[in-house]
Formats: sequence, C-alpha cells, structure tokens
Amino acid sequence: MLDRRRSWLRCVSGTGLALLVLLAWHQGTSGAQTAPATKPPAPKSLRLYIFDCGVLTVSRAGTERYNVTPEEVGETRFSVPCFLVAHPRGTLMWDLGVIPDATVEAAAQGARSEVNPAVSAVVRRTLKSQLAQIGYNPADITYFAISHAHIDHTANMNQFAASTWLARPAERMFMWQENNPRVNPTFYTELKTSKTVKLDQDEYDVFRDGQVILKAAPGHTPGHQVLILKLPSTGRVMLSGDLYHYPQERTLHRAPPENEFSVQQSAASRETIEEYLQKTKTVLWIEHDFVADAKLKKSPAYYE
Repeated sequence: MLDRRRSWLRCVSGTGLALLVLLAWHQGTSGAQTAPATKPPAPKSLRLYIFDCGVLTVSRAGTERYNVTPEEVGETRFSVPCFLVAHPRGTLMWDLGVIPDATVEAAAQGARSEVNPAVSAVVRRTLKSQLAQIGYNPADITYFAISHAHIDHTANMNQFAASTWLARPAERMFMWQENNPRVNPTFYTELKTSKTVKLDQDEYDVFRDGQVILKAAPGHTPGHQVLILKLPSTGRVMLSGDLYHYPQERTLHRAPPENEFSVQQSAASRETIEEYLQKTKTVLWIEHDFVADAKLKKSPAYYE
C-alpha cells in the first residue's frame, strides 16, 4: 500500500510539473509574460531595440494614395515597429503600435483590426511582453514620444502614463480634436494630465548630450516629428515616422499624398529633412518599409 501511494505521488508530481512547463510555454508564446521584478541596469552606451508591433495590409487604393503603384513598390504591406532607446541617463519609447496589448492578449491567433477602409492590421505579440523579455516594465520608462497621433502609432500610449511625455503642442491639440477619424482617443485617455514636456523648438535634445534628438517635420499631422540617434557603432540614424511610407516615394520623388494634414507643409519638411540627412550624413530608416524592416535586428538583439 505504501509503495502504491509513493508511486501515485510521483505520478501526480510529474504531471503537475509538466502542466507548469506547458503553462509557462503558453504564456511566453501568447505574450502574457510576467513583468520583471526589477529593470536592468542602465547601459554604458546608447542602444536601440526594435519591437514587432504588427503588420498592415494595404489595398491597391491604399498604396496608390501615396502616389506610387503596387507594381512600383513590389511589397505593399507596412511594418509597424515600436522602439526603445536605452541611454545611460534613462529610456525613451518611440511609437507605440496599432492594436492595444489588452486586445492582443485576448486573441489566441493574433488580433486584427481595420485601420481604415484601405488598411487592415494584425498583431501577434504584445509590446509589454517584448519589453519584459529584456527586463523592462512600461512603468520603468523615463520618456515616451510618438512621431504623430495616427492610430497605427499610438495604441499602447496609456501604458506609459507614469512616464514623461515629450509632445508637440500642435499634435496634442490634433489628438483631442472632435470628429477626427485619423485618431483613436481611447488609446490615450490616461494622458490628459500626465507629466509632459512641451516641445516648441525645432530640435529637442532628450538627454542633453546630442545623442537622441527629436526634430520637427510637420505636414503629415500638425506636430509630426522624427527621431535622430547617434549610435556609437551603427552611426547616425533617423527614424522617419510617416515622413515617407514607401521608399519609392523618396527615390521616385513623388509628391506627398493628398490626405496629409498639409501637403505643402509635408513637401517642405521632406526637403528640409533631405538636406539635413545629406549635411549630417544620417541614414533614414523608413518605419513602414516592410522589406527594410524585415532585415533589421529585433529585440532582444539591439543596435549600438
């Protein structure tokens, strides 16, 4: 009888262990990871992490909106990256996805959403789980900023209400403008009273050492901006926001799309940024460029 009881206990213990392992595997693959207890130490030099925050499928009409054709661009899909800049003096999140994490967590096979009649989104991994993989909670983040307030860049803003928002006043006004179909205010309901630094100047040096710069590039939206990084090994990189969507817009010198907040302002910003890139020998990374994004290292790997 005693031997039978011991055998039964060993069986139950083994089954329990297997269930725990299976549960842990399921949580890791679904994105429902436990948040880290402590954040990692500050890096000794600047780092850039890139997260997979989804893919946008764009119709022919959606592609042609940018004054290019599907035949000219080849790959019509858009990548939706999110970024973490880790600096010795703090951290900065840049652009925050298209579907909120809570919706992604509730969808077993990935969350889907219609951004507009020409664009649909799918997200399979939460931003929160990707941050946790490298040791961060949203509450650990020092600053956050968005290139602009459109739906595919703002989905997880509420998670960073404890961080300092680096915001351009014109964009804040645009975000809470009534009857604005290009935004979703439910993505940032918790930010109306959050700590904010108002960016009134052309360039804002985030950590006061010239390594992380927010630069105005209005037109796509009233307060659209780009992010410039001076990485110690990779060199100077600019994250484009939506200055361009397809690289062919740039190489074929196509005009900005007609649905910009201001086509004239967008064209002027493109000209200014191109001059800046040439003068400073900075490389432009077009955030929605699906082909280029597929070649970039994703977190937990990083650029430095």
